[in-house]
Formats: sequence, C-alpha cells, structure tokens
Amino acid sequence: MADVSYNADVTTATATAPASSANLGPGFDCLGLALELRCRVAASVSDSWVVEELGNSFEPAPHDYVRRAVKAAVGRPMRVVINNDVPRSRGLGSSSAVMVAAAAAAMRALGTEPESSQLFEMVTAIEGHGDNAGAAVYGGLVAVSGGVLRRLDLDPELKFVFGIPDDPLKTEMARSALPDDIPRQAATRNVARVAFLLDGLRTGDATSLANAAGDEIHEVYRADLSPATGEMMMAARDAGALHAAWSGAGPTAIAVTTQTEPVVAAMKSVLNGAGSVEVLDVARTGWS
Repeated sequence: MADVSYNADVTTATATAPASSANLGPGFDCLGLALELRCRVAASVSDSWVVEELGNSFEPAPHDYVRRAVKAAVGRPMRVVINNDVPRSRGLGSSSAVMVAAAAAAMRALGTEPESSQLFEMVTAIEGHGDNAGAAVYGGLVAVSGGVLRRLDLDPELKFVFGIPDDPLKTEMARSALPDDIPRQAATRNVARVAFLLDGLRTGDATSLANAAGDEIHEVYRADLSPATGEMMMAARDAGALHAAWSGAGPTAIAVTTQTEPVVAAMKSVLNGAGSVEVLDVARTGWS
C-alpha cells in the first residue's frame, strides 16, 4: 500500500486499483485475474455528492455504484475524481476497480488507512460476487467463494492477450442472457473444466488448458450477444493459444499463450480495426 500522510488540513487522498478478467472460461463468478490497467481516484470531503470524470461533473444517483462504495466506506458525501484506464462495459472489471479505488481514497481522505479485507467485503456486497473485487483488492489470480478468497499459483511463462471490441456490452444484458437452471451433466463437465484450467494456469500444461475449453455455464448462452468474441477465441486457438475465453461478461476475449505475436495478429484480423488487441501484464499486487 502507498504511504499516505494525513493531517487535519489535508482532506484529499488518492488510491488506485487494477483491472481484472473474471471467469477465465469455466470459473463463473469465482475466478479473477488482476491486470495492469489502473483506475486512479482522488477523493475529498464535500457537503454534497460529486463525481468528476473526463471533464464532466455530476451528482451520482443513490444507486450509482461509486456513490454506494463511498457511502459504505465512509458514510458521508465526498467529491470523487476518477481517472480510469480500464475500458468500461468490456469485461475488464472496470466497476470493481473504480469502487475499490473510490472507497480506499475516501477512507484515506478522512484519515483512515483501509484494510484490504474491508474493501473486498464492501465491493463484493455491492457486486454480488467477489471475482473482480478480489482481484482488484489482492492482485494476481484469485478464487472466491462467498467471503473466502485464496490467491492461486500462476505459471510466470504464461502471457495474456486481450481482444477488446469497440462496441460495449452491458453486464446487465450479459447476465440477462443466462438461464436460471443448468443441466446437471453440463455442470459436471464444467467442474472438470475448472480443475483442468487451474492446473494449466499453475503449470502451463497445454493439455490441461485445452481441456478447460467449452464453458456451458455462461459462454454458450452469451455467444449471440457478441459473435466477434467467439471468433477471436477460435482465431487465437488456431494461432497457438493454449486457452481462450470470454473475459468477464464480455465482449473482450482473453487468450492464454506463451507466444503472443501470432495470437495478437489473429485476434486483430477478427476485429478488423473495430477494436484493439493488448498484451497485459498480471497485476501482482492489487489496490494501492
């Protein structure tokens, strides 16, 4: 954590939190990977709620997730200035990064250095699941169940390529595409995929990662919402990627590989200028 001094005359403080890729295929709502794209927030004491971003200033509604995170953290109005490098509505954990950074900055502005467990609990409660929140708070690869989080081993030789379409996909729309019930056999197959995925991410084993493909919990139901996502996944695998999946709720696709150049070229060919392809480092530490 950054060393932030405080005295009674200083009422502004800052914090950052990383982007994240959730699910990674079969790990729906329980796996998250922190990425080195950062959201930076400055918070200061205010008599009213104010959010500033990209030159715009507005009063957030009571249901606004930034306001909810700050209220949960400090219980009072604040002025929040957001500088966010994480693309919104792309499946890269922008909302979690903003909430973690905003809550931490607000607490610091009032003279309290946050505990990571506090930030994780608050943001998880707002989002309803802790995969992105856990990655944003703790960094690295995390598994979350309820309020319990574990950091998992990750082969340092693995590289992560992201195909990010220009067109956003709202999380609410992606969630609405999912059925209420999953066939038992599909759920059983997905449990096996998670086991292979975690082994492959830990060891870099190509066979394990290959057997992690084919999610039947969320990807199959979201396919029609962003055909380009599936096309990028197929192109990445054909170019040598060891694993490819939807990043969070999409439309971004994540590819796991040891050779980035052919995978980047393949994903760019699918987007055909209607988006970007980025090789992103894992954020080994979370908020700061």
